[in-house]
Amino acid sequence: MLFRIDKAGLTISGSKFACCVPELDIVGNVLSLGRRNISKQKIKKIQNWPRPTTSKEVRGFLGLCAYVRMFIKDFAQVAAPLRRLTREDLFWNWDEKCEEAFIKLRKIVGEEIALKTSNYEKGSGKVKLAIDSSYIAAGAVLMQEDEKGQYRPVIYESVTFS
Repeated sequence: MLFRIDKAGLTISGSKFACCVPELDIVGNVLSLGRRNISKQKIKKIQNWPRPTTSKEVRGFLGLCAYVRMFIKDFAQVAAPLRRLTREDLFWNWDEKCEEAFIKLRKIVGEEIALKTSNYEKGSGKVKLAIDSSYIAAGAVLMQEDEKGQYRPVIYESVTFS
């Protein structure tokens, strides 16, 4: 491995280098053999986020959640009531829908969410792309077949309609 790093003209930092470890935390994602999870620190930060009282605080919460949106099915649709609060042209109104969205996002992040790492080599499982939409948002999930023939999510993506 060190030979390949040298041949590519790259350098490594001794204090940041990790070799032969069972899992690695990279920017809030915990990578292990065949899986990707949200780091415990990121989960704790989202779950302990206080209820927003301004548009700026909602933006901060949604920005933090953006790091983990790939793990959350229908993220854009769940977060839509909160996104509306970030618009400057609308009156601030923290209603029941906003409260439900805030609680649901914090709850979902706290659940054990693991994504399969993708493998596109010959002989690996088939890949499926499922797409869905509503009046509020569109979503997609990329899935890959595992050894047992079950399709496991690799990544979720969603977008709201403006």
